[in-house]
Amino acid sequence: MKGHGAHLAIDAVSHAYRRGGELAIAEVSLEIEPGESVALVGRSGCGKSTLLHIACGLMKPTRGQVLVDGARVTAPSPEWVMMFQAPSLYPWMTVAQNVGLGLRFAGRRRETPARVAEMLALVELEAFAQRNVQDLSGGQQQRVALARSLALEPEVLLLDEPFSALDAFTRHSLQRDVRRIAKARSITLVFVTHDINEAVTMADRAVVMAANPGRISEIVAIDVDGERAASSPSFGLARERLVAAYERTTGLEMGDAAGAGLSTRRAGTPSTQSGPAPASAIRTPGAANGAASGRMTP
Repeated sequence: MKGHGAHLAIDAVSHAYRRGGELAIAEVSLEIEPGESVALVGRSGCGKSTLLHIACGLMKPTRGQVLVDGARVTAPSPEWVMMFQAPSLYPWMTVAQNVGLGLRFAGRRRETPARVAEMLALVELEAFAQRNVQDLSGGQQQRVALARSLALEPEVLLLDEPFSALDAFTRHSLQRDVRRIAKARSITLVFVTHDINEAVTMADRAVVMAANPGRISEIVAIDVDGERAASSPSFGLARERLVAAYERTTGLEMGDAAGAGLSTRRAGTPSTQSGPAPASAIRTPGAANGAASGRMTP
């Protein structure tokens, strides 16, 4: 691997989906240091995914620009790889063939066998190399998609709620693994989440976005000691700070719902529970209604 992440600069980005229409996001500026992990959190519709799509070059902003190490982002690239909420794995291919797909698209066939073996070992799937992907569990398919993304040696990895459809144990394991891999390989990580605990587990900073139009409201430093165990005092304090920022931004109050996720409610109201992509835009499974610990709902 290249061993260094990229500096990502979002410079006064605004976007409207129709000419002359209302802005989905407005004047968003953010700098992310090489190797840093940043979470984008906020209510549905506040522009988190829009901002992520612009950051990876899948959309052009109405105004402003995104720079990776000073170079303007105008299209997807193997240097900045996006993982979406669906895996887009080829079901008739083996695990190894899917992991090597991006390398083939990039014209790097000679190095494919060695790179695939390295990536499968990294995500602990080396024993499944010749298995058909449709025989794997959802968590294993996520690992295949992650290995395919990492095989390209990206400097920036962007994720749009890729773990939201998984069971709690698998989701927690992948959260820790992605952070560990990104830190070990100095990959700059930017991800969208509705899950407070996921943000605290994976991020160095959490960017809380307000809606109508989408904009940055607060940025919360995530200072957690050691392995980021949810039972640790520093994890609890970071979580409290992020919940408070979310409540200030949205006007919603958040409370635990039987330990299986956060519900949200307005003050004074009862609490309620609430085809294959290009190699540089790789999709992973997800859904918006997973029962995530610390999950925020509108």
